[in-house]
Formats: sequence, structure tokens, C-alpha cells
Amino acid sequence: MTQPPEPYLPRRIAPIDTWREADHAIKVYGIHRDPDLAGPMLTDAAVAAARAAARAVLEKEAGNERCHGLGFCIVHVGEEAIWLLLDWWITGGIVCQRMLSAPLAQPESFTPVTQPALACVWELAVIAHERDAWVRHMLTDRPDAEAWLDDVLPAGRY
Repeated sequence: MTQPPEPYLPRRIAPIDTWREADHAIKVYGIHRDPDLAGPMLTDAAVAAARAAARAVLEKEAGNERCHGLGFCIVHVGEEAIWLLLDWWITGGIVCQRMLSAPLAQPESFTPVTQPALACVWELAVIAHERDAWVRHMLTDRPDAEAWLDDVLPAGRY
């Protein structure tokens, strides 16, 4: 018999930056398992490693004519690992994703996640916001990429 789910506890989520990598503008969010963390959510080493990993994925997989050159990224310091979800938009209102992870003790060592996975409940809060922002700003008669880039999930506990 499987274990019952653990009670939900909010985590700290905040927009961190916008990266311009491999002809893409990527909104970057951080999530930390400790909602009361006083310092930065991510170390400089983790940010640099996540950015390099995101650039490598975009260069390999997001350079075709269907890509809009826009996406978002979640760097999540979880209980088991640091998770990196890189999502980018293509024509047809489709979001593509690659997930990577790094050991908590080695935040610079991101490798692809090969088992089936989409996102955890905290990451889904960001994904839901990004879906709604895409509809508001890009799936209109006058798509506005800058308005989409400016539309971020506010920092808070989710």
C-alpha cells in the first residue's frame, strides 16, 4: 500500500530574473522549500548552473521555426534535489518542457530527469500563472511579448 500524501505546506516562490539566452527571453522563478528563508533562495552557483543548463537545452531543442523565443524557468530547491524546469512556447499555444535536477550538495550538477514527471504542486502554481499570462498577452489579435514578460507571479507563499 502506498503512503498517504503529506499535508500541504506553502513554499516561497518569487520571480528572480529574465534571462536572454539562445535567442529566447526566459522568465525565471525560484521556489524554496523553506517558506521562512530570510536569505536568497538560490546560491550564485545554483543560478549560474541553472542558466548554463537552460542555455544548453534551448540551443539543442528550441531553435526551430515553431518557437516564439519566449519561455519560463523554475529553479526549485526541494526536499530531494534542486529541480530545473525549463518551458518554452511554440506555435499552437503549446508549451514544451525539459526537466533537470541537481543534488542539493552539488547545485552545479544539473542532469536531465528521465523518469516521467511534469511538475509538483508548487511548480504548478507558476505554470498556471504562465498559462494565463500567455492567453492574456499572446493569444490575442495583438500579441505583446513585453507585456507577457512583465506579467510575473508575485513573490509570496503558495
